[in-house]
Amino acid sequence: MAPMKGLTVFVADLRKCRSHEEEERRVNKELANIRVKFKEHSLNSYNRKKYVCKLMYMSLLGYDVNFGHKEAVELANSAKYSEKQIGYLAVSLLISEDSGFMRSVLVSLRRDIHDTNEFNVCLALCAITNVPTREIAEALTEDILMQLLSPASSMFIKKKAALCLLRLFRRFPEQTRARTWAARVIPYMGHRDVGVTLSVTSLATALAQQFPEEMRKAASFAVRRLKSLVIDREFSVDYVYYKVPAPWLQIKLLRLLQYFPAPSSADLRGQLLNTLRHIIDVSQDVPRELQQMNAQYSILFEAINLGIHLDIDQGLMHESAMLLGRFITSRETNVRYLGLETMSHLAAYIDSLAPLKRYQGVIIQSLRDRDVSVRRRALDLLYSMCDVDSAKPIVSELLRHMATADLALREEMALKVAILTEKYATEYSWYVDVMMRLVSLAGDHMGDEVWHRIVQVILGNEELQMYACKISLQTLKAPVCHESAFKVSAYVLGEFGHLIANASDSAPIDQLKALQSKMSATSLSARAVALTTIAKFINLFPEIKTLCLRVLDRYRSALDAELQQRACEYYALATVESQDLMPTVFEEMPPFPERQSALMSRLLKQEGNTEDQRTWIPGGRDINRKHREQNSSQQDLQEDIPESAAATDPSFSEVPKELDEQAAADPAASALTPEEQERIAKSRKHYARLLWENDGILYDGDEIQVGLMAQYKPPAGRIGVFLGNKSAAAIYEISVHAFIKQSESKSVDCSALEIQLSSNQSSLPESLMPMAQSRIYFDVKCKQMYSTPPTLRISYTLAGAPSVLELQLPVTAAHFMDPVTISVNDFFARWKQLGEATVGGESQAVLKTPFLSSGTDAIQWLRSVVGGMGFALIQGADPVPDNLVAVGIATAEDAGRFGCLLRVEPKISHRMTRVTIRATNETLAKVVATNIGMVFASH
Repeated sequence: MAPMKGLTVFVADLRKCRSHEEEERRVNKELANIRVKFKEHSLNSYNRKKYVCKLMYMSLLGYDVNFGHKEAVELANSAKYSEKQIGYLAVSLLISEDSGFMRSVLVSLRRDIHDTNEFNVCLALCAITNVPTREIAEALTEDILMQLLSPASSMFIKKKAALCLLRLFRRFPEQTRARTWAARVIPYMGHRDVGVTLSVTSLATALAQQFPEEMRKAASFAVRRLKSLVIDREFSVDYVYYKVPAPWLQIKLLRLLQYFPAPSSADLRGQLLNTLRHIIDVSQDVPRELQQMNAQYSILFEAINLGIHLDIDQGLMHESAMLLGRFITSRETNVRYLGLETMSHLAAYIDSLAPLKRYQGVIIQSLRDRDVSVRRRALDLLYSMCDVDSAKPIVSELLRHMATADLALREEMALKVAILTEKYATEYSWYVDVMMRLVSLAGDHMGDEVWHRIVQVILGNEELQMYACKISLQTLKAPVCHESAFKVSAYVLGEFGHLIANASDSAPIDQLKALQSKMSATSLSARAVALTTIAKFINLFPEIKTLCLRVLDRYRSALDAELQQRACEYYALATVESQDLMPTVFEEMPPFPERQSALMSRLLKQEGNTEDQRTWIPGGRDINRKHREQNSSQQDLQEDIPESAAATDPSFSEVPKELDEQAAADPAASALTPEEQERIAKSRKHYARLLWENDGILYDGDEIQVGLMAQYKPPAGRIGVFLGNKSAAAIYEISVHAFIKQSESKSVDCSALEIQLSSNQSSLPESLMPMAQSRIYFDVKCKQMYSTPPTLRISYTLAGAPSVLELQLPVTAAHFMDPVTISVNDFFARWKQLGEATVGGESQAVLKTPFLSSGTDAIQWLRSVVGGMGFALIQGADPVPDNLVAVGIATAEDAGRFGCLLRVEPKISHRMTRVTIRATNETLAKVVATNIGMVFASH
């Protein structure tokens, strides 16, 4: 691209600015100049590129650039490569995904993807990857897939197409319908070009995480390709990185195999095991060069992770444990990090933890590492390798380290200490001591789940309760008591304080004084717990009832509503003259039912989501076994779901028959799969758009695409139907018919609309090749007003299987309407006349219109819809500026002409719109109301 002098000067001016204010003045001056230039119609190509580049540069500097979008789209639509390049780059940087300009960009993208110039194809693929939208994913996924699968595509395009599909799948998995084509990309994992294989393997890895059954054949391709690289040494020298052949591809193949079980074939299993052993043997020699060491160790760690996941050779695991023990003592921080993480994975699968316990001292020492990520991995490993024998020393070390641990690490450490203590406690006194010390040390860095769980465990174990009361009272009498420890102590004494009431230093009055001594310094939530405890003291210890009532009475005038309400209610209960009321209300809490620990749920939620799902979780062999069983049961449940029945009956709700409310009442709708519901919603959107636009897509399926182009001159019209073959095979025996479909529920006058094939056109071809298109025209004529649109039936044969598709044509009585302009006085005179007349009809509806939140743009869209439906807007007829008033006249050849008046009253604050139609024909009023309702519902 040739240098642009004006851009160079502008960048130099900004770099010379000595302050932000000076730079901002220069930017504002340039923005004003560009606005003026864009308003000139004589702007040439060079200047348009230059000004758009300046806008991109200012946007990258952080300035708000809210114009120039139209010029960027025009550049993207240009036939010149230099203009197209800048246009797509500007679209990626300046235009948001929800902008209306993305529809124009979509047209350009579709054209460039099928361009014979591969540079234009690559530009389009890059633009899709940078600004993927839901509409782009729906419309272009099949086109991108064809670029990947087409034998005519170059290696360069195949790589970009695979990565583009990966991006769309991660952003919009439902719109890409990846389940239908996932298996078709697997053979390209064996492509001769390593770059194509690498890109397709990345795509296959993402697909395997969502559709393991469809991608099961990818495992055999990965094993064979891995063997050819590692053992057979079949690779190009262009992909050798410091004596390591294609390290990125090896890593991705090893990671892909971790999403599948061990191969059932003995041959594949042997090849995979030999490959893993070869990788481990080669890594025994420490490389001299840092780059070679990084590449080699990255492959090694993934190989060990795969060996652990497959769990096919315990000897290999013990050998891996020894190798990892060497890595966690390395001087390289990255090697220590990977060694600790991989050893955590090993602890989740290995039968005996003895090979790992020999490194326990080294792992504990890693808790003091300078790098916080290494300290976090050391914590994970200690948590995973803990068992009954090593629980006390590990928990003791974690508690000792907690006082100096990072704030970001302290919450996770506290959760893991609490879980380990509960899981491996063999002595009740040890559990209570550890947990009370834990809440005292890290109470500020943990949620309420920890002290809630302590209370649950104490309530469920009678042996714990007396000792817990003693420790709770000691905690309250200590000089310093953390708030979480105060809550636990208060709750426990309120439930079981009577168990220690006979001891010399644990009398009821001592318990109350200890509680009061710390109560005033705690938070409102802690004082609420303490008030409940005091109320329970009244029931447990009648001798201190007067003192307890005095405390409650003081809080009856508290400023906090919660404390005041509790104090008032407890005081009222305690002063009621009834011997049974207090014992019934403050009865001892029953044990909590057994269920998954809230601490474990909290810990699992803290696991970060990454692009590649983890196949294991920290926590040892037992929890990972449960995790695998749960995932297996979910997968089996998904496999039991039947496939979509739409392929056998395409006429089933492909397009809407009535409004959304009526469709929702259909009992068959509850049986639809998510894929069918998505396709129906998409078809409704296409149909609704064609109710006010004369050309567009009517149906976009996996095999064919149906487009529509209409021209109306009431009472006649001409409809063009375009058929496109989206499959990879030719379509034969094509037949297209249009007719008025009889309904069983209501009578339909088939003579109200005439529709027949146009005479002056060629017949349909015998076959339609892939990516080819054919068209056919129909002549329509409105005889009378009608309510049921015609039906389009398309039959064809693909791969020997006949298919029939029935679609409702968006040709309604409202399409035969001409706009008519009348004065404001005439409009309201006729509006009043139609409202009082017995002939004709009125239809009114209040519709949800959430799109009104966009303000001015939404009102402008409403005007476009009303105008597109054949109405003429009457300006100034309504005192509310946003309200729309319009007039149209529908023409039928036999029945004559019918006037139709329309009022649209949007309420932006409520996101609702009232639509009122009055017409001289009742059927026409209902049809217009139905059309508007469908358009609003689909927007």
